[in-house]
Amino acid sequence: MAVNDLRKMWHARKWMKQTEPFLMTWHAHLGYSLNLFSYFKKPTTVEEVASKHQLDEVLLKRWVDVGLTVGHLKKKRRNKVKSSRQMVTYLTKTSKRSVGILLEEMFELHIPTLLTYKHELPKGDHQEKTPVANMVAETSTLLEAVTLPKVASRLNKQKSKRVLDVGCGLGGYIKKLAEQFPSIQFHGIEIDQDVCQRANDENGYKNVTIEQGDFKDMPFQQPYETVMMNNILYYFTLVERIALIKKAADVLKRKGELMIITPLADGKHGRRFASAFNSFMTAHKDMNALPTKKELQYIAKQANLKIVEERALIKEGGWYLIRLKRKT
Repeated sequence: MAVNDLRKMWHARKWMKQTEPFLMTWHAHLGYSLNLFSYFKKPTTVEEVASKHQLDEVLLKRWVDVGLTVGHLKKKRRNKVKSSRQMVTYLTKTSKRSVGILLEEMFELHIPTLLTYKHELPKGDHQEKTPVANMVAETSTLLEAVTLPKVASRLNKQKSKRVLDVGCGLGGYIKKLAEQFPSIQFHGIEIDQDVCQRANDENGYKNVTIEQGDFKDMPFQQPYETVMMNNILYYFTLVERIALIKKAADVLKRKGELMIITPLADGKHGRRFASAFNSFMTAHKDMNALPTKKELQYIAKQANLKIVEERALIKEGGWYLIRLKRKT
């Protein structure tokens, strides 16, 4: 593994850790400005609060999940939740000791103004805006330094000759693996045309082909020993995920292996980051909630696969490697 890749990953982890205080402040601000801490002053359920105060139940559940991981909320019996005493004292509008107005000013005035610097500081029209697809593809490459050794080990054990990477982005995984395994044929599928074009422009490997298209609709003539899906499940609904995994099972050889790298909503590690990430994914109009372990077990069963390994790759972010094989 290149020293530069290790350094990049170390710095990425450092910045992930440094964002945790912002997560706590965001949660506190939302709880104060929408009176959420008051609604949970006495133990109650998410469903009861959402119904009584006409709130989006799914988004409220995400806010509660974050609150439980950062300690602002406490879990009680019978799925009930209660605000911590400190939150009720200092972050409710009816409390005489409340300091919540400071957070409201910060989030409603200061932070939005600071974000305008990106647009106001450069003079003229020369500032380039990074397309979302390219942004996501670039950030995904930061995970490669940690995940590649594990993936390479599995390719060795599988004696893979053909590998398919679904949603390959810029092709970072398969290009680096192609250098390590020149005898393996790597095939990448990427749905975004601009990202796919860039991936091909930067492809100098004879054993790598990258194709633009929707994996679910594409025909495949030969099966693969290994199929990979890295950080793509949150782009799909549960129904779409089932179809995606079923298609992957169809293109696997009999003893082939499906490797999924994804953050889990309920993993043992990285609960704070995962809960925040899940809140973002749920609120974003083009994305979906993170998968859970129970959901992946259900999907695997629908596709006649079984989960043979669940390994934490990046504990700070809750990223896991999930390996699936055909049921015998």
